Amino acid sequence: MIVASSTTGVITGRRRSKRRDRLVAIGILVLVVLVPVLVIFVGPITLKAYDASHRTEVTCEVRSAHTGVGTSRSVNGVGSSSNQVVIVTSDCGTLTLRWGVTSENKESIADGFAAGTTWKFEVGAGSYKLHPFLDTIRQAVFVREPRRA
Repeated sequence: MIVASSTTGVITGRRRSKRRDRLVAIGILVLVVLVPVLVIFVGPITLKAYDASHRTEVTCEVRSAHTGVGTSRSVNGVGSSSNQVVIVTSDCGTLTLRWGVTSENKESIADGFAAGTTWKFEVGAGSYKLHPFLDTIRQAVFVREPRRA
């Protein structure tokens, strides 16, 4: 009897070890594959949808503004470019205006954001809450309807 219980204990221990190894492997797989996929693909889509339905108005002091061209690429690999004005502020981070910006008017729009002036912008609430992080990874925070405060 003692031999049988000893053998059973060894078998049970091996099963636990295999189960634990499988769980560790699954955990590593989730961290290495699933989390980056969620952050890279699902995160931006979710943030855009949230921003579209949750708009807020912020007041920011402009440091500088310059023109630029933004690019995007779809999952299918199709890309596009658009004119934009990048607005650097002292209290709201870097903001990007695309709506209503064309190649003909982008310089005059950028010149209108004089350093030291205060402006109100409509921005997505999620992007604005995450703007310190988004600035760090060089992801644009898009604004609409700039108005002088």
